[in-house]
Amino acid sequence: MSLRQSFTSGVVWMSVGIWVEQAFNFIVFAILARLLGVEAFGLLAMAAAFVLFSEFLVRESISDILLTHEELSPDRLNSVFWLLAVLGGVLTALLFLGAGPVAWFYGEALAGDLLVGLSPTVMMIALTAVPVAILRREMLFRVLALRAVVGAVIGGIVGITMALSGYGVWALVGQRLATTATNIVMAWGAVSWRPAFSISRDHIREVLKFGHRIIGLRAAELAAVQSPAVIIGALMGPTQAGFYAIAWRVVEITSFLLITPFRTVAQPAFGAMAREGGEASSLLIDLMRLTGFAAFPAFAGLAVLSEPILVLLFGQKWIPAAPVLSLMSIFGMYLCIEKVQQTFCLAAGQAGRLAALSWVEVLLATGAIAIASPYGLTVVTASFVAVFLIIWPLKFGNLASIAEQSTLTLVQLHFVPLILAVVMAVAVQGVVISLGGWPQVVVLLLGTITGVVIYVLLAFLFQRDRFHLLMLMIRPRAEPHEAGTTPNKIEG
Repeated sequence: MSLRQSFTSGVVWMSVGIWVEQAFNFIVFAILARLLGVEAFGLLAMAAAFVLFSEFLVRESISDILLTHEELSPDRLNSVFWLLAVLGGVLTALLFLGAGPVAWFYGEALAGDLLVGLSPTVMMIALTAVPVAILRREMLFRVLALRAVVGAVIGGIVGITMALSGYGVWALVGQRLATTATNIVMAWGAVSWRPAFSISRDHIREVLKFGHRIIGLRAAELAAVQSPAVIIGALMGPTQAGFYAIAWRVVEITSFLLITPFRTVAQPAFGAMAREGGEASSLLIDLMRLTGFAAFPAFAGLAVLSEPILVLLFGQKWIPAAPVLSLMSIFGMYLCIEKVQQTFCLAAGQAGRLAALSWVEVLLATGAIAIASPYGLTVVTASFVAVFLIIWPLKFGNLASIAEQSTLTLVQLHFVPLILAVVMAVAVQGVVISLGGWPQVVVLLLGTITGVVIYVLLAFLFQRDRFHLLMLMIRPRAEPHEAGTTPNKIEG
């Protein structure tokens, strides 16, 4: 199978797995939101911010070196595994020790207890990162897709059962632990490699040299999306943190569905193209075209229809989160494009400048949130989003330098889909205004239909190259490309 065909097959499997997983997760999420209420989600978001930060550092960090290096020797695998085991153990211990200070910081004793309850997932994920990297490198995405779906189902059953049994916010902890444990069993069951104590100092040094840059990037990436929950919880209380958490969760799921299949498959594909002497920038441009084509209209529609979506999914008590969701939808557009950019930089082994820019975003966003907190949650969210939009051009410049492309060329890829998405959103907003007083389900249904019809028509008129590219991704050419050649690039 050619690299292009392997890429397409991987995207298909990951798309199916992720969409099924997230569909089930979203149903569970909606049920738990109705059963548990705003404060429970706010408390969990406040505690989970620290756990998610630690999980991110061990999930796709040091193990990413296994996606780019030409040789997977036992010593290299062992070195990565034991470094992650040590890192996971240290982070888990820090979470246990930090439970008291976290409870004091928030003024909520339960936040510290939740931190302790969630902390084992860090070590669990650290011990599974190498098998997952092996599956990604070998492009065995069918296994990863099934793993995600089964984990979501088992975790959802546990969470709902605990919520109905009166466990309150601890149902969310049980859901997370059950999902992670299932993922561990399925990942290790799919690979034949097992760790040993044969490691190499040279490999350790090489992994550490690679790892400190990518850990810095991953830390900045997660700090960017988790620091708002921490600051809002500390300065504005768990209820406001709950409204922010629900809006962010909707944006996170939407972006996950749109971009994760491409991002997950793209990094090993970029690495494989580089090993074969191909030009990875051609695949980068194709992915950026598809990402903007899908992400801009999806989030533009989400921004306009935020209130009926929240009411229908979670109930009337979540209406105050609607303005936050509308603003966070703009961040969702940024997030999808940035994920593709990040994947290319990681595959090229050049994460240093991107990590520095990401930490600038975190520091500026933290300051903006703290300054804006007296003015309400909507102003806080607007300030947060504005910081990322200001720094975004610098990230395009960094990507252009690595991909040896013009910055303007990369930016222009998104002009047309953005304009068409804005036109679509204006039309949908007109429908929402004209239906004032109608049931929310009618507003959502007619608004969605209007948006889809208008965008498809506009895209057919002005973005036919994207349709052609999408068809090529779905139905790749049968002829395998010889090693050392570049897959055909779509012009236009």
